[in-house]
Amino acid sequence: MSIFLPTASSQVHGTNQSGAVGKTEPSYAVLKFMESFCLISAACGMVGNGMVLWYLGFHIRRNHFTVYILNLAAADFGYLLCIAIETVQYLMQFNVGVQFGIFLFLDLFMYGTGLYLLTAISIERCLSVLSPIWCRSHRPKHLSAIISGLLWGISLLLNTLGYILCSVRRSAGTCQILLITIGALDFIFCTPLMLLFSLTLFLRVKCSSQHLRTGRLFTVIMLTVLFFLIFAVPLSILILFDFLGYKFLYSPEIGFVLSCVNSTLNPVIYFLVGSYRDRRIKFTLRLAFQRAFEDSADDKDERETRDTITMSS
Repeated sequence: MSIFLPTASSQVHGTNQSGAVGKTEPSYAVLKFMESFCLISAACGMVGNGMVLWYLGFHIRRNHFTVYILNLAAADFGYLLCIAIETVQYLMQFNVGVQFGIFLFLDLFMYGTGLYLLTAISIERCLSVLSPIWCRSHRPKHLSAIISGLLWGISLLLNTLGYILCSVRRSAGTCQILLITIGALDFIFCTPLMLLFSLTLFLRVKCSSQHLRTGRLFTVIMLTVLFFLIFAVPLSILILFDFLGYKFLYSPEIGFVLSCVNSTLNPVIYFLVGSYRDRRIKFTLRLAFQRAFEDSADDKDERETRDTITMSS
C-alpha cells in the first residue's frame, strides 16, 4: 500500500511532484498505524467473507441475486487477502521487490471486480422491480453466473494488461493511458451507473402509490451500495488523481484503508439485516444470511417453515 502505489505511480509520471499538495512528508508512525489497522480489518473481513462463501456456497439455496453476492464475497476475500499479505510484508520490512507490483494489480483486479459486480446487482435489482413480469418470465436461468464470469474476465484482462505494460514491459505513456482508463471506467462510468439505478430503485419503492414488498434483499443492496460509495469509491478517485500526477498526503493509502473497511463491513450488513427484529434466542449465521437475501416473492408461510427446518437442523 504505502510502498507499492507510489512506486507504481512514479513509474508512470516520473518523479515530478509539481501537482503535489504541499511538501510535507508522510509520517512513518501514521503509516504504521494505518497499516496495522488495515491488517486487523482485513483479518476480520476474511473471516466474515469466508463464512458468507461457506454458507452461500454449500448450505443455502441460491437465487440469481445470491450468485452475485457469492462472487462479491469472493472478490472481497481476495482483496483483503492481498492487502493482508502486503501489510505484513511492509510491517516486517521484507525486501520483496517486484512482488509489490504483482499484489498492486491483484488488489485492483479484486477491487474492480467487486465494483463491477455491485453495479450489475444494482442494475438487475432495479430492473426486476420496474419490470417484474418480464424478469420472472424471460430472464435466462444462468444469466447471473454468465454476467459474473464476464465481469471477472473484463477485470482480469484490464489489470493483466496494466501489470504487463507497467511492470513487465514498461511503457510509461501506454501505462499511464491504461491506468487512467481503468480509473475513469471505475469512477466515471460504473459508479454513476450504480448510483443512478440504486437511486431509481429507492425512489420507485418509497414513492410508489402501490405498496411494494421488497423483502430484506432491498435493504441489503441499499446498504451495500451506500457503504461502497462512502468507503470504496474514494480509492478510485485517489488512484486516478495519483496517476494524473496529483499526490496528496497519505494518498492513496487512505483509500486502501477505507476500501478495506468496506470489504469487511459487507458480511456484517448481511448478518444485521438478516437478524433484525428477530427475538429468538437460537439464531444461527446460516439463518441470518438466508433471511438477508430473501426476495419479495418469498411466501411468508414458506419462509417460516424454512426457518423452523433450518433452526432444528
